[in-house]
Amino acid sequence: MLDEHGEDAKVVAGSTALTIMLRERLIDPGALVWIGRLPEPQLSRIEHADGELRIGALVTHRDVERDSTTRSVLPVLAETFGKVANVRVRNQATVGGVVAEADYASDPPAVFLALDAEVDVRGPNGARTVAMSEFTLSFYSTALEPNEIVTAVRVPVPQPGTHAVYHKFVTRSSEDRPCIGVIGVVRLAADGRTAEDVRVAVGAAAEIPQRFTELEQELVGKELDDAAIRAIADGYAERIDTLDDMRGSAWYRTQMVRVWVRRALEDARTAAQGGDAQAA
Repeated sequence: MLDEHGEDAKVVAGSTALTIMLRERLIDPGALVWIGRLPEPQLSRIEHADGELRIGALVTHRDVERDSTTRSVLPVLAETFGKVANVRVRNQATVGGVVAEADYASDPPAVFLALDAEVDVRGPNGARTVAMSEFTLSFYSTALEPNEIVTAVRVPVPQPGTHAVYHKFVTRSSEDRPCIGVIGVVRLAADGRTAEDVRVAVGAAAEIPQRFTELEQELVGKELDDAAIRAIADGYAERIDTLDDMRGSAWYRTQMVRVWVRRALEDARTAAQGGDAQAA
């Protein structure tokens, strides 16, 4: 059907994002190709095998939020999907849709980026896998080729002792999209102070989720004290070319990046030291 209609067609599954685009007249497709009842069962499953969590493209946000396996092996992912919009939206919106849409103000993409997720896609030329770090290119633009669709997102399960926290900062209603979304991931050595793994990703601040692995690596093997956390928070604030929208100015976002990166890493560190926050 995509071959038949070409660029005049849009793929639709949960329809939450596409409906908004149609209403705002951002798009005017001649055909909608609904994939909500494709017969392949793996498109609607969450599976844990071979050290990774595979989430089918037609799995809803609500499914991820409530799935016992996800809550067990990657609770930060369940928590993040549970913070998206409201339960009505989460019952419709799909995992494949939120990835393929590439909306800068979505919660899950930054979390997928920090967790080193990979996106499975399929098209007329077969299947391939794209790292999340290479998938989102710009506003509403991805590495999907014409006539390709997302079939799954695969997330490696972090090593034992890894803890992650996602903070969503909104400036308007609790159901709004984030002004800033930050995930902090921390794994500490046996001494409870030295960092073995540190990851940070920031969403909603720029046109694509932001992660700077070189800043993360500067902390590995060193004590993850308050000064180290402030330094990486400053680094993210200085490097991200923040944007202006109704949720905050570029200047305001820069300040919030500094604040929320610090808080996410502090909370992840507390969890890794045996505090109340949860494992990754």
